Amino acid sequence: MAWQPALAQWLGWAVLVICLAASGGAGAQPKTSPAVAQADKTQERLLAQQVDPTDSARFAWGRAAEAVGQGADAIYLRLALADDWLRALEGAPAPAGSSIEAAIARGRELDPYFLERRARAAWTAILQAQQLRAAWDRDGPEVPRPPELDALGAELVQEGPGLWVRRAQDGRPRGLYLWLGVRNALAEPLPLPEFALQLGRPGLQPAAPLTQCALPRYSTRQLVPPQSTQHYLCSAAEGGYGLPPAGVSWLAQMGHWFSQGAALQTVIPQHDQALSRTVRILVQVDNPAVDGFLRGLRESAENQQQQQRAQATAAAASKAQEAAAARRAAEPQPLWLKRLIFWGGVLGALVLYGLLAHHVSVAVASGVLWLGLAIPSAIYLRSIWTMGGTDGWGKLVAIVLSGAAIAAPFVGTLAAYTAYKLVVSAQARRKAILFLLGVIVVIVLNALERWLFW
Repeated sequence: MAWQPALAQWLGWAVLVICLAASGGAGAQPKTSPAVAQADKTQERLLAQQVDPTDSARFAWGRAAEAVGQGADAIYLRLALADDWLRALEGAPAPAGSSIEAAIARGRELDPYFLERRARAAWTAILQAQQLRAAWDRDGPEVPRPPELDALGAELVQEGPGLWVRRAQDGRPRGLYLWLGVRNALAEPLPLPEFALQLGRPGLQPAAPLTQCALPRYSTRQLVPPQSTQHYLCSAAEGGYGLPPAGVSWLAQMGHWFSQGAALQTVIPQHDQALSRTVRILVQVDNPAVDGFLRGLRESAENQQQQQRAQATAAAASKAQEAAAARRAAEPQPLWLKRLIFWGGVLGALVLYGLLAHHVSVAVASGVLWLGLAIPSAIYLRSIWTMGGTDGWGKLVAIVLSGAAIAAPFVGTLAAYTAYKLVVSAQARRKAILFLLGVIVVIVLNALERWLFW
C-alpha cells in the first residue's frame, strides 16, 4: 500500500530522535559541587604521594589518609607499610618506592593473619638479639626526680643515679623506682608504650622483682625512634619478690646481682606484639611531609569556609536590600501624593480631550476618552466578580460598584465635553452661569423659608 513506506519513514525518524535524546542525556554529566570537587582533588594529591620504604617516618601517611576521609584505604595502607616494616626487621631487601595508591593496592592483597605471625617472630628475634636493650648506668650522673614521684614526700630516698627507694619509718622498703633508658639499635621505630623489666639471667630464676615500666607522664610518643634512647619510669610495689630487707641498700644489692652475671631483661606484653596495636602506634611517627600536607588541608578548608562565609554574608546583605526595597514599595503612598496623581490625571485627560476636539473633532475626542475610561473600568468590573465575597450584602455592594464602573466612561466623557464647551462657547458659559445662579437662588429661598416659618 502507498501509505506503508511513508509510515516506515516516519517510524525511522522517531527512533532516530529517541536515540539522539537518550545519547544526549547519557552524555550529560551531573554538576559537581565545589566541596565534592575539592575533596576529589585532595584525595588525588594524597594518592600521588611517593612512599620511600627506607623512610622510618612513612607510617604517618596513614594519618593523612584518614584526614581526607579514606578510612577504608587507610587500613590497606597500614597493612602495606607494616609489611615493609617487617621486611626491614627481617633483614629482607627493601622494595622500590611507590605511590600511596600503589601501596593501598598492595595492602588489599596481604593477609593480616600471616602478618601477625611474622610480627610475633620478629619481636622474639629483636629481644633475643638485644636490639631493643634496657640500659641503666649505676655509676652515671645524677638524674632529676620525675614529677610523678613528688607526692611520695620524705618516704622517697634516692640511693643512686635514677634510683629511688620508698621506705617506711622502720626502714622497710615499700617500693622502688628506676629511671631506665631503652636503646633501639635498629633502623626502624619500635612501638613500646609499656613493658616489664626483670633482673636475672636467661633460664634462671629472676634475682629481683618484676618491675613495670611506662612512659613518663609528660611523654606522648609511644615508640622508640631508630638509633635512639628513650627513657621510662619503672616501679615495683611493696611485697614484690626479691626486695632487699630493711637496712640493706638497694643499690648495693643490685650491684651484687650484676656481679653474679645478672642483666636487665625486657618482657614485652603479649598485646604489644599484636600487629594492630603496633600499626596504631607506628602512625604516631613524626613526619614533616605529612604535617605539611595536613596543614595545607586545614588552610584550604579554612579558606573555603571564609569564602563560604563571605558569600553567605553577601547573599544576606543582598536579601536585606531586597527586603528593604520590598518594604518601601509596599508602604502606602501619602494622601497628598495620591490626590496630586488623581487631579494630574484628570487635568491631563481634559487637556488631551480639548486638543483632539479643537484640532480634529469632538466626536473623535469623545471616542478616545470613552475608550480610555472603558478599559480600566472593564478590568475593575471583572476583578469585582472574580475575587469572591459576592454573597449576601457583598453581592449588593458588587452590583453597586459594577454600575459605577459601567457608568464611569459615559459620565467622564460627558464631563469632559461639558468642560470643553464651557471653554470654547460663550453661549454655553452664559447658560451655565444662569443655571448656577438659579441653583443659588433656590438654595437661598429654601434657607429663608426655613428661617421664617420654622
